Order: sequence, then C-alpha cells, then structure tokens
Amino acid sequence: MRQLTRAFTLIEVLAVVAILAILAALFFPALQYVMPRVERLVCANRLRNLHTVFATYAVEGWPQLPPGVALGSMAEQKWWVEKIGADHGLSVKDWQCPTITREMRTLPEKDRPLIHYLPTPFSAEPNRANKISKEGPIMPWLIEIGDVHGDGNLMVLQNGEVKTSRESSRYQLD
Repeated sequence: MRQLTRAFTLIEVLAVVAILAILAALFFPALQYVMPRVERLVCANRLRNLHTVFATYAVEGWPQLPPGVALGSMAEQKWWVEKIGADHGLSVKDWQCPTITREMRTLPEKDRPLIHYLPTPFSAEPNRANKISKEGPIMPWLIEIGDVHGDGNLMVLQNGEVKTSRESSRYQLD
C-alpha cells in the first residue's frame, strides 16, 4: 500500500511569497516614517538618564574640567565619559544619539564626536546648577551637539524635561 505525502505546490509557494512581498511593500514606507521618531525618543530618553546622573552633581557640586582641557575638544568628551563612567557606570553608548551616529557614518572615524550630549559648564558651587533658573534664564544641563531631528537641538533642563532649542526663547544657550 502506497502512502501519499502532502506537499506545497509551486503555485502555493509563489502565492505566499507574493503576499509577503505586498505586505513588505506596504510596511516599508511606514517604517521609514516611524524610525526617525523612535530614534528621537531614544535620544530624549538618554538625555533623561544623563539628567538623573547629573542631578547628584547639581547638589554636591558640578564636575569641573581639569586644567588644560578645552571646551568642545575630544579631550573634554573623553573626560566626561571617564568621569561619569567611573562614578556611575555609564558607557559611551549612553552619551550617543542613534540619529547622530547614523548621520555621521560617512565621516572618517577620527572626525566623529565621541559624545553627542555636552554638559553645560557651571561653577563648582554646590547647588549652582539648580539655582541658575531661579536667578535668570533657564540654562539647560546637557545639549545635543546638532539639530538632527529637524526642530532644534535636544536639551535637558533642570527639572528633567527634554525640550528643543527652538521651542522657547527662554533658554539660554551661551
């Protein structure tokens, strides 16, 4: 007695492949629309995480760059990663925005910034970073290095709120 085996025909396989291709074609444009929004959320979340870490420094005294380290230099970026990493266990990835990383892929490695969020320089006076907004313009604690999301640099304020530099003229960036 011969046993029959059931298998898919070529037509059935091609029909399934065609359906999957149609679904992929419908999904791909939506993915291109959603991914920048997801990246922006990741960037904002990383700023909030850094804000949580810097909140301890705001009370105890803002970290001061060592003598000879220039603002905006690669040495400054390395110092922040080492200082915060040693104190709080953060890695370089915690300092990077996926949008900036993606946009800088074409640059040579030596020209890419190490961190994408730069801390604002405050004096070492305890609570100075908390007092500044009560005394004058709101001073962000950390600012994203570029306007990669299309509506201004992301920045985190004293209260942990993430805003863009274009949302209000109350923010002092100098």
